Amino acid sequence: MENKRIAIWLVCSVAALAACILFAADEPEKVIDKTRVIVGTFDSRAVTLAFGTSPQQAEFLRRYPEYVAPRDGATPEEIEQWKINLKKRQFRQGFGRGDVSEFLDMIRDEIPKIAEKTGVDVIVSKWDIEYQSPKVKLVDITEALIQPFKPTEERIEIIRDVMEAPAATEKEIREREKREGIY
Repeated sequence: MENKRIAIWLVCSVAALAACILFAADEPEKVIDKTRVIVGTFDSRAVTLAFGTSPQQAEFLRRYPEYVAPRDGATPEEIEQWKINLKKRQFRQGFGRGDVSEFLDMIRDEIPKIAEKTGVDVIVSKWDIEYQSPKVKLVDITEALIQPFKPTEERIEIIRDVMEAPAATEKEIREREKREGIY
């Protein structure tokens, strides 16, 4: 009697499993898509702070002379505007959500290796994400991305502290500029 029960239970289990497989095959839209895109994100403020003391800085200043000084022959007004624009850009990059693509250009050849090492398919600034589908997995790769800039341990601690604080919003930045007379 016991063997008969076991046999019936096995037959029913196999039939139920077969039904599940057939049901899933008949309705592919109900099968969960396990394909995921893994997106590496980074905090642009960290990139700015790591770059600020990096060995790549000298090459950067050679490539982008507009960061070093205003153009030759600039009028006093143009020089003053250059200073204001530089101050605005540096504050946005260091404390806001400013573009750091020029800094990343200095390690462009290393970025694919960083992506492979961290297992991500795409790398974007964490400030550029407006929406993500459930198929997307976000992974913070900031620390891996700043390593080519060779930050010191002390600098890494500063970067970690900054990353814990929220980035300045555009509204906060404009209010600061108004307070300090930066137009």
